Amino acid sequence: MNAELGRAHATLCRGADFLPSWLRGLPEPKLGHARRSRVIGNGLRELDRFLSVLLDAASAERGLATDTAQYNTANKLNDLGPGLGLVRGDDARLRALGRSRSCLFYCEGVVRRGDTRQAPTMTAGWPAGGTGALLVVPIGDQLDVLAADLDSVRSFYLRLADEIVDGLAQA
Repeated sequence: MNAELGRAHATLCRGADFLPSWLRGLPEPKLGHARRSRVIGNGLRELDRFLSVLLDAASAERGLATDTAQYNTANKLNDLGPGLGLVRGDDARLRALGRSRSCLFYCEGVVRRGDTRQAPTMTAGWPAGGTGALLVVPIGDQLDVLAADLDSVRSFYLRLADEIVDGLAQA
């Protein structure tokens, strides 16, 4: 593993570990709901960017061409995943995390848009109540983020980071 790939992997792992642990110490009454939503949304945005940087570093390590104009991490994962030995369909969850991130950051956690233009619901980027299915929230409802939700997001990003690096090591 080259130094750039190692740094990108370590940064994503540290960010994934940091977000849920930091927010456990800041309950909603201390921050206020709007600010807490924005902070969580920003944290999710940073994790997405860290994953994008890791994908770029892994692609460079493998000698794959990358589209420098591609800023959507879910699309980047979809494009580069097979070349990196990834076989999962994680791009759908990354898209759901993107919608959740925007909802939290720009709308104070109030769901304003669905998964598609006419959809009455938005899929969040984490499972509902510990089940395998992702949480679905109706438009107009509040997207509440629990510690368990952030733990699920943490596990998702850590798994992706490890699969990317492990896939390179096995090639």
